[in-house]
Amino acid sequence: MACDQDDLCNVAKQLEELYRELDQAKYDRPQAPRESRIGSTKQMGPKDPLPIWTLSDDLEFTTLLSEYVNDAARFVTLDQDYYQHGFGRNGQRMCHWIAYNAGPISQLDVADVMLDELKHQVRELNHRLRRTRPPQPISVLAQRPEPRQTTKATLAKLHTRGYTTITARNLHDWTSRGHITAQKQPDGTCRYLLTEVISYLSRAKARDTLDR
Repeated sequence: MACDQDDLCNVAKQLEELYRELDQAKYDRPQAPRESRIGSTKQMGPKDPLPIWTLSDDLEFTTLLSEYVNDAARFVTLDQDYYQHGFGRNGQRMCHWIAYNAGPISQLDVADVMLDELKHQVRELNHRLRRTRPPQPISVLAQRPEPRQTTKATLAKLHTRGYTTITARNLHDWTSRGHITAQKQPDGTCRYLLTEVISYLSRAKARDTLDR
């Protein structure tokens, strides 16, 4: 079954940006102090070493990605640049090629597992690169919209809060009756706002009229 072409393209573009950020992190070293300490035997220079993790992560992820790209490249016509110079195990270059050729790649048998690998790398790199990003002001974090959760994630978080009897059927029914909202995905699944569900449960509990 062919995977979604737009999904493959968008995830590849996201990963390309993360690889670009990872490459930048390799060279973002602390500046050396301008003045030496009197009587100090320490050599002037950056206090922190080169962030080795950026090199190991780049090697780990591009090695995995190159396996899928080289497999797909056997069936997708390469333009002159890629034909002559290859991918060079360059994350940005590989992701750019995937995004540009998302249409024909999405028809290959390898497309689904490639998409899963891209999504995995987006999650992992985004998490690991947080250590290189400046902290955001609280005001910015407060303005960030609440992400919608899958049915499974919503139920899991509800259960940790003591709502252990809530089921997927309940969420569906409450949505159809207008108690909560759901964002339907292209694959037919729904995503919910956890705060909205908890708010409904709190109101229903106060009225003792939980709609089952």
